[in-house]
Amino acid sequence: MKSLNVLLMAAAILATLSCEKTQVSGGVRFSLKEGSVDEVVTKGQVSDYAALPAAGDFTLTLTNSLGATLYSGLLSAWDESTQLQAGNYSVTATYGNLTDEGASKPYFEGNAAFTVTGGKTATVSIPVTLGNCLVNIVCTEAFQHYYPTRVFHISTPETPAGFDYSGTAVFVAYQWSISGTLTSQGGAEYTLPLQTWTGEPATRYTIKYDVSNIGGVAITISFSDTVETVTLEEVELND
Repeated sequence: MKSLNVLLMAAAILATLSCEKTQVSGGVRFSLKEGSVDEVVTKGQVSDYAALPAAGDFTLTLTNSLGATLYSGLLSAWDESTQLQAGNYSVTATYGNLTDEGASKPYFEGNAAFTVTGGKTATVSIPVTLGNCLVNIVCTEAFQHYYPTRVFHISTPETPAGFDYSGTAVFVAYQWSISGTLTSQGGAEYTLPLQTWTGEPATRYTIKYDVSNIGGVAITISFSDTVETVTLEEVELND
């Protein structure tokens, strides 16, 4: 009988250890939560300027508390049955490339910290937001009338060679410069001096060109974001 009791106690201990072993890991389910994706000036949406990615197109980078990468790949390829050791983790979701600039090239990013509890599946919602700036150039009717031919060139630290502005808002990382040439009705050509601005992510910036008087001897350059319009400089031209 004594031997039987010992065997029963040993079996109970093994069962307990087995149960505990199954509880030291858990699963995780990821989803994306919209942050300020649509908080562009006047509540305009990024979808007005580029196609929005599907959630599965985002790249996930999962790291543990020691900073070791456990997974790097598409959200759509994440296996929710994957078991992680109980503990603290962080995940980053990205779409696009911050250094890839131009029309229809938004960059989205977001991150979240979470904890895995043994025997449970954590649901992690990652807030994503637009990680670059949106730049638009507009010209008033008076400006277009006085300068019927206009070429604006945008360059950035990430794209030094730059590109000509085609009339469509462009995505840039954080800083941009604009230069250009103008041709008046009379055929006179003027070169615009280089202007540089620095912006914040998830914001559309508009640079507006206007003539300051009927004679057209000066160009007013205005800079606007979600809050205000500020006149930065007048460019004097010799008519």
